[in-house]
Order: sequence, then structure tokens, then C-alpha cells
Amino acid sequence: MTPRVLKPLASILALGLLAATPAQADMSREEFQKLVRETLLEQPEILREAIIKLEEKDKMAQQQEFAKQLKQQSAQLFANRTDGIMGNPRGKIEMVYFTDYNCPYCRRMNKSLNEVIADEPELKVIVKDIGILGPDSVQAARLALAAAQEAPRQYEELHQALMSQQRVQTAALATIADKAGLDAKTLQQTADSKDIADKLSQNLSLFRSLGLNGTPALVFPDGTLIPGAIDAAALKDLLKDKKS
Repeated sequence: MTPRVLKPLASILALGLLAATPAQADMSREEFQKLVRETLLEQPEILREAIIKLEEKDKMAQQQEFAKQLKQQSAQLFANRTDGIMGNPRGKIEMVYFTDYNCPYCRRMNKSLNEVIADEPELKVIVKDIGILGPDSVQAARLALAAAQEAPRQYEELHQALMSQQRVQTAALATIADKAGLDAKTLQQTADSKDIADKLSQNLSLFRSLGLNGTPALVFPDGTLIPGAIDAAALKDLLKDKKS
């Protein structure tokens, strides 16, 4: 149980026991603590019910904050022209995809997305490149963001090349870019620019404002959130609901 849960839980239990104990004013601190302990040992369901109630309240608060941030950040999420795109750039079905090139779950998610994109011509995947798994991830994200800016039509090819690595390392980025048909030297100059640094910070800020703490994560305009990798079949079922 986390400290975030324990602190309010202790307060709730104490208030409940005080209300149920008319003579609490005559109790010492030690006596009251003993009463709390004995009550919880005799009726452990009190603790379980309190935990469930607090978790439900916390989940509801998170959902409300997510919905608020989704509305406030909608333009940055779905209409930012500096993002890399997978699938159909003019597709009617949109989703935002937060990813890190050194995340193994992102590689799994990427395979699912490729399969779904092949079968769904109206799918537009807006990629929010972030680097949360160390310096190599940061440099890979910056390179991808540079490609989205300098050569948007080749962005997806670079994205796939980066995702095909077991682990992306900064020293290999130039080779990866060249193999993807891009001018690595020019692209790296853009990747090192302040504009790209600001874009990466913006993506990370969006990620955090939505309450996300891990990649991959899919976000749809209607508020549907998929935190973590899912297989192609599950994603196809989800898209069926979006089209209906």
C-alpha cells in the first residue's frame, strides 16, 4: 500500500473510530492506537472497504483530470503539424501514439500498429516521440522529430528503422538514418537545434499532463486511453467501435 493511500486512510479510520467511541476524549494516545489496532484485527473488512473506496476515488479523480487535459490540449495532441505520422496522413480515424525507441513494449505495439495500418486505410497515427529511457532514447527521439520536420514523407521509414533495433544507441543513429534514405549529417544538425529540443519538451509535457507514466500509450479524440501494448486483434476491435 502506497503512502499516498495510507495517509488519508489513517485519517478516515481515525475519524470513524472517534465517532463510534463516545469516551474518546478520556483516552490517551496509546489507548486510542490500541483501540484502532484491535478494531482492525477484529474487523479487517473495514480496512479493505476503506482501501477500495479510496482507490475508486483516486481513479475517478485521475479520469476527471485526464478528460480536462484532453480537452485543453486537444489542438496540441491532434492538430500539431510537426508530429510524425504513420498510416494515412489524411485518415479520418485518428489516434495519438506516445512512444520511446528503447521501450520493448513499444516495439511490440509498433508491430500491432503496422498490421492494423495495413488493413485500415483510414487510420492516422500521430506519433509523439519522447525519450524517457535514458540519453540514447532522447537522441533517437530528437532524430525522429527532426525527420518529421525536414522529411515528413520519410518519417515513417526512419521510425520503422529505429523500432527494428534491439536497442537504439546514439553511435548508430547516423547509420540508421542513412539506411532509411535520409541525409544523416543534415538531419543531425536539425536534431541538435533548439526547435527540436523544445518539441521534445512539449511532447513530454503533454505526456505528463495526461497523467501517463509509461510507454506505449494510445489516446483517441473521444477520450479512450490505452496505457500499454495491445495486440492487433484487440486494436482492430477497438477501431470497429470508433467507426460505428
